[in-house]
Amino acid sequence: MKVYLLRHTSLNVRENTFYGQTDLDVSENFKNELSQIKKKITKYKIKEDEIEIFSSPLKRCSLLARNLFRSFSTDSRLKELYFGDWEMKKFEDIPKEQIKSWENDIINFEIPNGESNKVFFERLKSFCDEITKLSKDIFVVAHAGSINCIISYLAGIPFERLVRENWKKIGYGSLSILKKESTNYKIQLFGDNFFEKKN
Repeated sequence: MKVYLLRHTSLNVRENTFYGQTDLDVSENFKNELSQIKKKITKYKIKEDEIEIFSSPLKRCSLLARNLFRSFSTDSRLKELYFGDWEMKKFEDIPKEQIKSWENDIINFEIPNGESNKVFFERLKSFCDEITKLSKDIFVVAHAGSINCIISYLAGIPFERLVRENWKKIGYGSLSILKKESTNYKIQLFGDNFFEKKN
């Protein structure tokens, strides 16, 4: 079994903004980015009739899925981390003491009126436990954080490590691929880059 993880395309949003579950529109580069994504799907011989397709219900993901596939299912568990009071605020506009508390305990800190990464991870774990029982390969259109959760859980990589180090490697429109080998999932592709395991 393979699990394909595609991040949405670029957005109309300021840099360094916590946008989380805000339902933003795609940028004016959507058509060009869509064309590049279609080339990847062809390159990796991904055929719609041989996969089960899931998307976050947020516009930036469902629009992409709609332009790639004839049909797909949406699942609210695939939404990005909910940033609560931080939604649509720039990093520098968040109270420094809150940022410090978050950085000191990035998994358990609950963003005011939002989620903790622990709750976020459990949400995606629930999704993974369902889809891995299916017989077909899985294709997911989602967000960088959601993709990190799925990779962490299926490949057995500590989520904190991915949150701190690897989320920036999952760029807009990038594809990651996991392949099941025996009882474990191995990363074949991480954010469009072939994965080399570090010792």
